[in-house]
Amino acid sequence: MEILKILFPVFSIVLLGYVIVRVNIINISDINGVSRLVFNILIPVLLFNSLSKVELPAQFKWQFFLAYYLVVLVVYGLAMWTSKNFFAYSHEEQGVFGMGATYSNLVLVGLPIISAGFGEEALLPLFMIVSIHSAVQFFIVTLIVEGDTSGNRNVFQITTDTLGRLAHNPIIIGLVLGLLVNLLHIPLPTIMDETMDLVGRATLPSALLVLGGSLNEYKVAGHFAEAGTMIGLKMILMPTLVWLLAFVIFHVEPLWGAVAVMAAGMPVGINAYMTAQKYQVGIPTISTAFLISTLLAALSQSLLLAFFI
Repeated sequence: MEILKILFPVFSIVLLGYVIVRVNIINISDINGVSRLVFNILIPVLLFNSLSKVELPAQFKWQFFLAYYLVVLVVYGLAMWTSKNFFAYSHEEQGVFGMGATYSNLVLVGLPIISAGFGEEALLPLFMIVSIHSAVQFFIVTLIVEGDTSGNRNVFQITTDTLGRLAHNPIIIGLVLGLLVNLLHIPLPTIMDETMDLVGRATLPSALLVLGGSLNEYKVAGHFAEAGTMIGLKMILMPTLVWLLAFVIFHVEPLWGAVAVMAAGMPVGINAYMTAQKYQVGIPTISTAFLISTLLAALSQSLLLAFFI
């Protein structure tokens, strides 16, 4: 019953977003406009506000990062090997398949569920994962796809391009500025603090409506064997390996370990689909995997919350 109380409001708003677009109360272009508002304004403000206030750990938790990102590398490599040997994917397709099998939907799905399940104290470890999530994933897929096909792009160029792209990402900007305010102990005026709190209360419902509405843009496009393999790697193997490293190998503190496992078990992220579109490979597979994994998240995240709570 406790898990139902946590997740029912989350997925009810997702369903509402899907229905209001499906019955044409609002159209998909309206959702795209709200999406830009969410990603460019609301979420960055929420991240800034939260990170500027949160109590930072006394020591850098390197075990926490290793528990998550070592698994990303392992599962990415396994996904590439699997797609090559079982589905005869090209090198470019392997790179995109690996991203689909490891890129979590941490913002639209992870942020509402983890904050609802564990409270505000869980936001710091989640934000720590988010802070380098895109950097790591975009660097890997760019290195694999473009480094193999473009002889005039080396690791340094790919690295600088990736960092340059991230430097213009509003979410990363919000994280960095919030962290700087916290570290430098910069006091914020009360009126600004109250304004950001008000924006923060609007962020999660808006993000969930965007997620639900955007599901109308995706479709089950076949390639079930490939999509099923991707989902299995993403939502079963990845959280299992993160749990093993976090709790058995590195002995990460319980809350941080739970957040890492929950984050690893999130559905396929939208950026994986956008990457497939960018390189024009694996689009049907990731479209199918994105839609099905998002629907399965209600069950998988319920099981993970029940396990930890």
